[in-house]
Amino acid sequence: MINIFRLTNLWPDFNRRPFFKFISKRSGPFDGAVTLTRDRVYIVPTKAGLIFSLLLLTLLIGSINYEKSLGFILTFLLVGIGNILLLSTWRNIAGLELKSGDSLPVFSGELATFGVQLVNHQLLERHSIAISQHGVQQDIVDCAANSKQMINFKVAADKRGLLNAGRFRLYTEFPSGLFIAWTWADLSMSCIVYPAPEKNIDLPIFDHSDSGDTDSSGQGLENFSHLRKYHQGDNVSRISWKAAAKNDELFSKEFIGSKPVTHWINWNDIPAHDTEQRLSIMTALIIHAEKHHQCYGIKLPEKQIQPDSGNKHFHQCLTALALH
Repeated sequence: MINIFRLTNLWPDFNRRPFFKFISKRSGPFDGAVTLTRDRVYIVPTKAGLIFSLLLLTLLIGSINYEKSLGFILTFLLVGIGNILLLSTWRNIAGLELKSGDSLPVFSGELATFGVQLVNHQLLERHSIAISQHGVQQDIVDCAANSKQMINFKVAADKRGLLNAGRFRLYTEFPSGLFIAWTWADLSMSCIVYPAPEKNIDLPIFDHSDSGDTDSSGQGLENFSHLRKYHQGDNVSRISWKAAAKNDELFSKEFIGSKPVTHWINWNDIPAHDTEQRLSIMTALIIHAEKHHQCYGIKLPEKQIQPDSGNKHFHQCLTALALH
């Protein structure tokens, strides 16, 4: 169900107000999960809620001044409705369990996506739950009773290394838009940011390329040999889709032929002005080698990864560059 009320970021960022620093101290970081207990959910009126409160005050003063019984009845009725709406808004996120989700590696300059899993253990449907960071709404979802739902937010990956997601805000204005219930949380989420690949490279720069002439089963690229079961990290280009369609199982093609050429991407052989440019060039060479199904390894000042190929090896090499 999609709420017809639009969740707008009407309330200011309380992190800038010294009075609310005690809330910031209770927002984590947590070790991957936290339950939104009663004392972790806060609620305040929105601009519409303030106008509604002003209206109630005006009705009350008018009823007292003119001694109108119907005015008192209307005022107290609206106050009761307001209290019900306040409780309903607070209950919309209170009791949820938040768990950190998986985050995929990105290249420097891209946006890293972090997922937060909402776990609803109650027989209460949650509607129009939004997530934001630095005052910008990122995503909005509904969460059915006794179910789980993923909600995502993005963080700019400005530099390579380990990117910390930081603190985010989970909030809702459902069902009336008169109140906003919210919480802050830091689930200690992080992801790897690879160096941005250098774009101005004309030719690959490899060190000590090795090649062989003997037949090597499973390593060559010339003659088809047989099929074997797919293993995680195998080249996607070697998957036999015809066999997969017949057996509902993935198989990789094995070849017999010349031993593949192996390449070393050597830190000392990269022409660069500084460390970051050198890492960017090495990143581009790794992408080039993997794209052309080459067998490659990398040599860093304090680490060396032996030549190999495949998705697992590809990310292993890029991770080593990111954390150098």
